[in-house]
Amino acid sequence: MENLDKSQFIVLLETSLNRRLLSPEQKTLDAAYEDYIDLLHGLTVQSCKSSLDLLHELARLQSCLMRLQERIVEKESPQVLLLKSALLLTNFEIRLVFTRVRYPSIAAPVSVEVPKSPLFLSEQFTPTDIMELATALQLSGAIRHIDGTRIDLATLVDVLSGTFNVRINNPEQCRHTLINRKLRLTHFLDILRNNLIAYSQR
Repeated sequence: MENLDKSQFIVLLETSLNRRLLSPEQKTLDAAYEDYIDLLHGLTVQSCKSSLDLLHELARLQSCLMRLQERIVEKESPQVLLLKSALLLTNFEIRLVFTRVRYPSIAAPVSVEVPKSPLFLSEQFTPTDIMELATALQLSGAIRHIDGTRIDLATLVDVLSGTFNVRINNPEQCRHTLINRKLRLTHFLDILRNNLIAYSQR
């Protein structure tokens, strides 16, 4: 995984923080922001690094974003709004990892023997795609408990992640990150829809 303080999003901010962007440049920055969010989430959820190593990396990233913030001239530009959003999400991840360090029992999973599912995600798909599906299913009310009551997001994510052998921690934060994407909000759902349409037209 690339170092986030050298990600395309930060590189673009460093070169265009206080100037008006052309439409293609803004689209490139928006896409880089979405990639930054995905990488940030992946860093804390899927990383094999220790919590202390994660805190060091996130602190370095936070420092980089704060230095950019100090250079702001035009306070309401699209670049600045994306920078502020990135900093808020980075600060949240820092607090999250710090909580794991301070209260390790919170993050410790309960050991339960569960038969392992034989299903796995294809390489081109990610846990974020499953999170997108879970969020849409939960918000629509399409999936229910056996007694007919609405299923909560955590339970639905737990079932889907177990089915496809992926790891998704902190479903509420994942959903918050997902619905705040500026681009590709329904990326995975669009893929499913397009495949269904293509198959129906054969």
